[in-house]
Amino acid sequence: MTILQHPTEVGHAKGTVRILTRCLANLRLFTGEMPSDFHQAGFDSVAGSHHPALLFPGPGSEALETSDVRQFDHWMILDGTWRKAAKILHQNPELSALPRFHFANPPASAYAIRKAPGEHRLATAEAVAYLLNVLEPELDTRPIAHAMRTLVDKQLAQIPARLHRHYQ
Repeated sequence: MTILQHPTEVGHAKGTVRILTRCLANLRLFTGEMPSDFHQAGFDSVAGSHHPALLFPGPGSEALETSDVRQFDHWMILDGTWRKAAKILHQNPELSALPRFHFANPPASAYAIRKAPGEHRLATAEAVAYLLNVLEPELDTRPIAHAMRTLVDKQLAQIPARLHRHYQ
């Protein structure tokens, strides 16, 4: 699995990729926007994967839960605000050419500290955990969920209690 992270997300206090880097040993993380950014980071080595796929909703994407995804041996995940992740996709034709999937029935997001442009949008760590649950149901993703709860709780602790209703 490879995460392509927008540069503005690096070191962001509310970012969830750092959770994944601590919970998943085989995760690859590259930062950038343009194809040249990813080539310098070794992104082109993913081309050696026989069957890569992209997890990102939108036109032409298929529902992950009802698709036969056993053939895909490498998953690409975009990390950034929805607008910035879409920009990464738009600026990288090789990504746009990959088979693309979305979640038909994602769990509710516990990530109340950042806004999303829709009801069923997940933080990157939540999306990866759900993807892993679909691909490998026997895999224990509870450490990711626990780390997410800890991150949200710590962020909410810094917000005055009277404002918590805005984050529910």
